[in-house]
Amino acid sequence: MIFLLCISSVLASFNTQYVTDQLEIQHTNLNSSKSYLLSMIITQTPTNNYCLPLLQVIINGQIYNDSLAYSIKANIQKVYFDSTENITIKVCCNVIDYFKNQKNINNTMYFNLTLNEAKQYISPTCQFPNYGQNCSLSIQQIQKEFSVTILILNNTWFYAYTILDDDNYEIVVENENSLFGISIISFDNINITALPSFFLNFIVLKSDRDQQQISLSNTKQSSNSIYIIGLYNFNSTQIQKITITITNSIKNEEFPFWATMLLLSIVIFGLILFIIILSNFRQQYKKLTQIKPALDRKVFQKFMPTLKIDSKMISETCSVCLVQFELKEKYCQTPCQHYFHQQCLLDWTTKQANCPVCRQGLLENEIIQLLEAKSNRNRETKELNIQEAIKSKDNPPQSQTYRDLPFLQLSSSPSRTQYKIELDNSPQAGNSPQIIQFDGSPQNLTNRNLCFQSDVIVESQN
Repeated sequence: MIFLLCISSVLASFNTQYVTDQLEIQHTNLNSSKSYLLSMIITQTPTNNYCLPLLQVIINGQIYNDSLAYSIKANIQKVYFDSTENITIKVCCNVIDYFKNQKNINNTMYFNLTLNEAKQYISPTCQFPNYGQNCSLSIQQIQKEFSVTILILNNTWFYAYTILDDDNYEIVVENENSLFGISIISFDNINITALPSFFLNFIVLKSDRDQQQISLSNTKQSSNSIYIIGLYNFNSTQIQKITITITNSIKNEEFPFWATMLLLSIVIFGLILFIIILSNFRQQYKKLTQIKPALDRKVFQKFMPTLKIDSKMISETCSVCLVQFELKEKYCQTPCQHYFHQQCLLDWTTKQANCPVCRQGLLENEIIQLLEAKSNRNRETKELNIQEAIKSKDNPPQSQTYRDLPFLQLSSSPSRTQYKIELDNSPQAGNSPQIIQFDGSPQNLTNRNLCFQSDVIVESQN
């Protein structure tokens, strides 16, 4: 910021007081070898106080003004120029953007214009938090989470600053019965003090005693941010009071749709991935913990299919659980012609691959051998029967006595007795399976003799 200091040895070109809202003066016959300072001192601002006085010096189409003094509505504006003989001076009062739609705004102001010869003087810049002429003023600090009540002079700026650690804060301003303006700027250069103005984030606070909330956003990369707050009292006659509170902000903004879809996609992807991992884990766990049955279930289904029990089997008993069969229960038949409940046989073959009754092996190769042996035996029996039939036709059998044959002697008993003789049914015997039953009679007290003749047992006749 450049200040010009008038020296006492120069002569004033003019010093005139004006009462107007707009002024334009042509000034000639200046000495181009000298430098000048044009000053505008505002003695009374417009009554409604909604416009900004502006002093402009036009030299060869180029405009010069005191931008800082104009932006903060300072009472004194200074413009330095040199190397010219003719200048145009313009003075106006520009209405602030917020009030441009209002009608009948009075822009008339009282001011003095002074033109003097001067030399340029550059004053030292003020280090934060100092400001003003000769850096004699200091910006007041406001602590967060505290309420501060401030008295502000009429037509005057009040400056304060706060230091916040993040962007989750807001300023709550409570206005009473006056019209205020507030400007907040973020500040990070402590070597030069920057001040809020009517052109930097300026907000008008109406005099309705309502609270105004202003969010603070941290755009710096540093963890701490300095915010300078400027308050302007539009009242032209009275000192007014305002309350400021800096609190943690609670954002109630609606969650963005794209963020919702992204979050939902992540959740769905996570669920799918979890299901895949769980399924693979269960399969691996099943493979590691599952007991491999002694008899392959494919062999079980191929040679011992599941059947339903009918009325002919209800008198039979399962040899595994020792429970009698019931209608519509499921059972399986082994290749060695033994019957079991389906679940009983499944449980049995889980530990051992053989028949629970005869211990016949139930592995696939063992079952095939058993079926082949039965097939061969049946074929041999059929061929033998055919040969014997041919032989008996050609050579009738000679009479023979039963005494020449082996016999079994059975004694009678006082009660009815049933005798059951079961021939060897194993593949090694080579005989047809037969079961011979013989009934004794209590009336017959004599001994009965049985003898074996041509694969049958008959009673011998003495």
